[in-house]
Amino acid sequence: MASTAAGASGKKMRVVALVSGGKDSTYNMMQVTAEGHEVVALANLHPKDRDELDSYMYQTVGHQGIEKLAEAMELPLYRRMTRGHSINTKRHYEPTEDDEVEDLYELLAEVQREQQVEAVAVGAILSDYQRVRVENVCARLNLISLAYLWRRDQTELLQEMIDCQVHAIIIKVAALGLMPDRHLGKSLKEMQPHLLLMREKYGLNVCGEGGEYETFTLDCPLFRSRIVVDDVQTVISSADPVCPVGYLNFTKLRLVPKERITEPVVIKNSLDFIHDLNESSYSDLSDPDLSETELELIERNSCGGGGSAAALAAAVSRGVMRSSFSKDDLSGVGLNPCLSRSNSITKELAGGCGAGTSSSLEASSVTSSILSKSPVRIIMKTRASISGSEAGTLTETELPTFQYLRESRPLTNKPRAVVNSKGWMWVSGVQGDGEDSREAMVSALRMLEEMVQSHSFTLRHICYITLYVRNMGEYAGMNEMYSKAFNFGNPPTRVCVECPLPADCAIVLEAVAFKPVSTASELEYNRQTMHVQGISHWAPANIGTYSQSTKVGHITYISGQIALVPGSMTIIEGGIKQQCKLTLRHLSRIAKAMNAQGGQLRDVVQGICFVTHPAYIYEARRQWERRTANAIIDYIVLPALPRGALVEWQVWAHSHNDKFDYEETGCSIGEYSISIRRRWNYENNCSSIVCYVSTGLATSTTKLTELTDDYLHHHTQLAQRISREQIHDTIAYVLRKLLQDYPITHGYGTSPATVAGDQQQQQQQHTVSDSGNDSSSTPTNDSSTNDNDTNHVVTDTDQLKPAVHLRVFYQIFAIPSVQFLLDAIESFLQSPANVARIAYTVIPACHLQNFSTFISICGLRHHE
Repeated sequence: MASTAAGASGKKMRVVALVSGGKDSTYNMMQVTAEGHEVVALANLHPKDRDELDSYMYQTVGHQGIEKLAEAMELPLYRRMTRGHSINTKRHYEPTEDDEVEDLYELLAEVQREQQVEAVAVGAILSDYQRVRVENVCARLNLISLAYLWRRDQTELLQEMIDCQVHAIIIKVAALGLMPDRHLGKSLKEMQPHLLLMREKYGLNVCGEGGEYETFTLDCPLFRSRIVVDDVQTVISSADPVCPVGYLNFTKLRLVPKERITEPVVIKNSLDFIHDLNESSYSDLSDPDLSETELELIERNSCGGGGSAAALAAAVSRGVMRSSFSKDDLSGVGLNPCLSRSNSITKELAGGCGAGTSSSLEASSVTSSILSKSPVRIIMKTRASISGSEAGTLTETELPTFQYLRESRPLTNKPRAVVNSKGWMWVSGVQGDGEDSREAMVSALRMLEEMVQSHSFTLRHICYITLYVRNMGEYAGMNEMYSKAFNFGNPPTRVCVECPLPADCAIVLEAVAFKPVSTASELEYNRQTMHVQGISHWAPANIGTYSQSTKVGHITYISGQIALVPGSMTIIEGGIKQQCKLTLRHLSRIAKAMNAQGGQLRDVVQGICFVTHPAYIYEARRQWERRTANAIIDYIVLPALPRGALVEWQVWAHSHNDKFDYEETGCSIGEYSISIRRRWNYENNCSSIVCYVSTGLATSTTKLTELTDDYLHHHTQLAQRISREQIHDTIAYVLRKLLQDYPITHGYGTSPATVAGDQQQQQQQHTVSDSGNDSSSTPTNDSSTNDNDTNHVVTDTDQLKPAVHLRVFYQIFAIPSVQFLLDAIESFLQSPANVARIAYTVIPACHLQNFSTFISICGLRHHE
């Protein structure tokens, strides 16, 4: 979509702001302006006659003052009457006749026609109900949602509003601890201490996100005139002695022009919200109870800024710290202020304000033109880009030479689908055919749909899709085809990476799906999807047909995450270290948002870290292990990632990962070292592994520059000597560990742990059909008799065996051939040693976790 490209590229947009008159919509406009966008119009839905109208979506108290607010900003106001009917109140909205959301659609469509706006500003903080509906309207109108307050810490946000001169008054109270006769008409600054006290006493949302109170803005730096209230009417709608409800009606308002003020107002922008990524023991990953600004103040002072870290931490615990800039922070600021934070992302320019980069000067000029109407100057802190060396990581020019080879031999994965008794399906090995990448995507998606439908699933049951593409430069065309197939609400989560696929293979895909097997199962394994499309400072928006996360029961899948600065949707500067930190923060925040019990990065069970150079593996591993040791992570080097990112993480999590067991095991098979890391839960219905097959000639600490020609030759010779039987033994070992202590009955013994190598047990087991480990196959190319060259769907009805998913990455120049590897796996599936129904995909990689490793297997079984 055009709007998607605009928003994602960091382009400055024309914006219509949805306004209620309250503090949130007002401060969100200031955030929009701080990002360089231009608010060109205001939009408001108002009730027909009643002063207060109960609405799930909008604040309607104070609607009489909206026209004055537009006059104060000297912007056109678009208004539309709403009847306030919330007909479709489901979690996920679909267009519904006579619903109040359709009034919003008509209103924004009118503004779009007349003002050519590209984006909509909405002040949602925590209301998924409101966010989902605004995003639905935006998607239908091809607009971008700008929700910069989304999931902000409310205490910190309230302080920011006060510091940034948002003068708003309380116009409605409806919560325990708030009294109409005492609190109506008071300003945010006056109410702040009481709101914080009520938060501690009654759990009140200090920004009123629970409907505890509503506000109306009388002044802010965007206003050219301030609003003065000359007369009001107090209405008590509930005289409950414990929790009365009351609101104000404005009966007389006027505007007073403001003189231009030279004192600037500092507004945080997108880079300020990633300032806490600096090297420290403090981060919102390691100590989620502290807000970002509190963490920054602790670190700044612990690094020599004055005072002790312990004293500051104590101050934070007492709640006495402010979380934004004060006038003291602006002391000495002249007419051309140049402010920055003392951390590794934003720092003062050497040589003073005049040393700004061309990009910062350009941003400054854009901001100046947008803010020329404002009597109060809003400034953003000038920054210098951080180089790789300053970040403590290698720059592009310092990276050791690495040759990116591509697979030149045909890749012939076979499509497979296995379903377990709980309703989980794994689809693997789907390859797309076609003259170009678009046709290949259509072909692959058609095959995927046929496979899921053959098991009575639909595309809507898919939770997760992994796309391995040949050329990331062709992403736009492939994504267009993908979007047509998944053009429905709450699409699957997704990861997309470029692999060194052969020239005749544009795409390989895998999928995970879930369909409840009964009504009771549907209740137990309730599916939740998070699809946040609005741009915010929280985590990257997913503007399109894939979601941030899908949760089924205790299992959470998270989309592939790269280091996009959420507020600008551009890749962070600073090299691999900064990209790792920001990407891991995205994962942590998404995990937390998906789990009401406080999900976190430590819930991750298994994942893959894709990087674009072997030298990045060390830093990626270091950053991950600083935060958690609860997961098993594989590291794969590929030619390219989306947006030119250096790193992308793909993970899945479990709500009770803290109760999982962990082990490292290994063995030797011939000349090769086999090492396995495994995690499994107490019930043993969820297990994952990462297995490495290596020549043992290098370790994870071996540097590329230390790899001599003799070593490379020896490694390649040794890797290419691997036999079919040795691959069989490796897979059997993987299955023994993945299925260890798993109760298999109906003739399959109590455990497959000793199956391989036990000839007597092997003879007792059922043999498998000639189509692999599956009982039936449906050829899609009848003209071919070579099973290896034919794409065909393989299904398995033998529900007695456990379902297992394997991803087999191989070092492209090391193994004898990819066809040899595929044939070896296929022959294992037909052997008596195979005790599982396996869906697998073979994927080429430029490099694995170290140079000595030439095969890496990621295995998964969850039966809960």
